[in-house]
Amino acid sequence: MDETVLPRCLLVARQGPEDREDPIQDHLLELAELARSCGFEVLARRVLRRSEIASKTFYGSGQLEALAGEVARQGVRHLICDDELRGSQVNAIEKLTGLICLDRTGLILSIFEQRAQTREAKAQVELARCEYELPRLKGAWTHLERQGGGVGLRGGPGETQIEVDRRMIRTRISQLKRELAHLEQVRETQRQGRPKGLPRVALVGYTNAGKTSLLKALTGEGEPRDLLFATLDTTTRKAWLGQDFNPETGEGGAEPKHCLVADTVGFIRKLPHQLVAAFRSTLGEVRTADALLVVADAAHPDLEEHLKVVGATLRDIGCEPEGIDAQPRLLVLNQVDRLHRPQKLDLRKRHPGAVQACAIQGAGLDEIRLWMRALIPGPPKPRVLEDWELPEPVLAP
Repeated sequence: MDETVLPRCLLVARQGPEDREDPIQDHLLELAELARSCGFEVLARRVLRRSEIASKTFYGSGQLEALAGEVARQGVRHLICDDELRGSQVNAIEKLTGLICLDRTGLILSIFEQRAQTREAKAQVELARCEYELPRLKGAWTHLERQGGGVGLRGGPGETQIEVDRRMIRTRISQLKRELAHLEQVRETQRQGRPKGLPRVALVGYTNAGKTSLLKALTGEGEPRDLLFATLDTTTRKAWLGQDFNPETGEGGAEPKHCLVADTVGFIRKLPHQLVAAFRSTLGEVRTADALLVVADAAHPDLEEHLKVVGATLRDIGCEPEGIDAQPRLLVLNQVDRLHRPQKLDLRKRHPGAVQACAIQGAGLDEIRLWMRALIPGPPKPRVLEDWELPEPVLAP
């Protein structure tokens, strides 16, 4: 049986004089996971050292030509860059190397396009793609002549093809925004139609941290997959939290308590702002939730950086960690089964308020349910914020 041949790609990232190499290598590893999620075979990763960004090609033209020559005989057709490039830079790189060039944002958009299933997700991704492509149309149609002017415009310049395309994209953007506004109203109606008195908890975190696995562990529903951005559409399910009755004291009620748990799209470093804006209605489930479960992969070497990305993204969408409108939040360090005891003890010192869990094995679930029973609904209890929840300090000039 013939196996499907995946398109081969080369990954590159720029290292400036102030940049350390270890974080760049970690970012390239993440870029490799993104590329594999998009259906590429990663042939090699390269760090291009350059003191300044080249205005035309971003990287050095000599460096790019050498790379193109290196991979020419290995069947590589795509060059994927960890940096965000202008459209003119992408065009210049493609002309110089003969390779199809994608920047990080374009790659993430391609993954979202593959994953989108529902009408809302498809409209959100298409809107993000249109807004991404609009400023990148410059130079894409230089081979076409101006269209002829209309009646009465003898010799008039008419519209260039690029102007026609820009107008078409802007029209499509307006249509998509109207459609998404309507779908957001539908989503709000669905929220209002949910059973009254049931608190709502949103699962948030870095992509592929195990949010869907935790949803399945808490509610019995969900389809976990070991993929980046496996979940684009919000999935809300009912979770049983046990009884609030204490047989020793006789306090509490015998009626079982429940809550609604929503699985949401994952975050990632340099999440394209077009996607954050387009997924505003989906992320509305996070902003309007009664509480947040912040899920992180405890065994990932970049755990602390992932938490900072999650904290920054939550602030970007309007979820502040403190204040009158702050939501109770619990950090769930998932996949601790992959750690040794000394590593777990170190995690306990760094994140004393977190729950160490393994969604697949069921470890930590009782502690999570107990937290939800005690905290929701109601204002967050006073607690010491961790570093990842706070904005980066602004350095004095």
